[in-house]
This record gives sequence, C-alpha cells and structure tokens, in this order.
Amino acid sequence: MLRTLFAALLLCLVLTGCGNKEEVPATEINPWGLNDDGAILGSGGGSDYMPGDMPVGMSGTTFYAPGQYPDPKIAAEAQAALRTLYFKYNSYDIQPAEEAIIQGAAVFMKKYPKLALKIEGHCDERGTAEYNMALGSRRAGAVREYLANLGVDGYRLEIVSYGEEQPAVPGNTEEAYAKNRRAEFKIGDLR
Repeated sequence: MLRTLFAALLLCLVLTGCGNKEEVPATEINPWGLNDDGAILGSGGGSDYMPGDMPVGMSGTTFYAPGQYPDPKIAAEAQAALRTLYFKYNSYDIQPAEEAIIQGAAVFMKKYPKLALKIEGHCDERGTAEYNMALGSRRAGAVREYLANLGVDGYRLEIVSYGEEQPAVPGNTEEAYAKNRRAEFKIGDLR
C-alpha cells in the first residue's frame, strides 16, 4: 500500500514538473510591460487597452528628444511639456509633484493627435539587470497608464525600459541615483 502511494505521488510530481516553472522576466512577457489580461505588470489593476491594441506599427517610427523634433514650433512646445519624471527608490508610483508634468504631456498630446509618444523607463544601478529592466518597464507603464486615463489614446503610446543601461548621471552617489530613477519622453510621427 505504501509503495502504491509512493508511486502515485512520484508519478504526480513527474507529470506536473514538480511544481516548478521557469520565471520569465517582465520585459520578456511583452515589450509593453503588460500581463496577459492587459494590466500593467505590478499595478494590480486592469487597463482599457489590450496587447493587440498596442502600437505595433510604430516600429518604423523615428523618435526624437522633445527639443530635437524636426518642426521647430512643435519642438519648442514639446521641450516645455515633455519633461523628465523622477521616481523614489525601488518604486514606480507617480509622485504628486510629477502629476503636473504628466498632465502637461497629456495636453500636448491632445493638441497634436498625429504624434506618437515613447515613454522610456530608467533605473539607478542598484539591483540586478533583470530587476531593473522590469522596474523600468513598470515606471514607463505607470506613466502610460496615467496618460491613457487622461484621455490620450493608448495606441499612440509606446513604452520601453532601459533599466540601468542609460544613466543620466554617472556615479554611485545618492544624488546620481536620484537623477537616474526616471522616465523620459520621445516624440515621433504616428504611422
């Protein structure tokens, strides 16, 4: 009886793979930082856009730093409206001080409906590369979700995470870390 029970348990473990699944980094799930339900990873909430609605046609879009956009009038407005956002350590929560920047970005995007916006998530160098890529994705995704809630069409918004790979300020001081925990905007023509 004991052997039969042991054999059944062993068979069950073999068939289920011992309950272990390989973890996939958040950035490998999809490039927008969304789970299978369309919710931003780690947000705990849903979303009104699904992965199929994402800006897959933007892959050929050329994105510019706000002040570098080819049209000088739009470039000047973009530079004023699309400022860098900063995050607290190990967080992707939008701080109250940053909400006005996102609101200004939403006004700008509504004024120019033919523009696409890329939101880039960045981290300081602390943490593993995989963790920082996921955190950068969550930061960009939180900004994207905020903009979408303000009425900017989700298909015009793309996110990307650079993790710790593109620091704004070199060094490993608290001041450098604070400047590297950020989200930046790039603009391009909607295709």
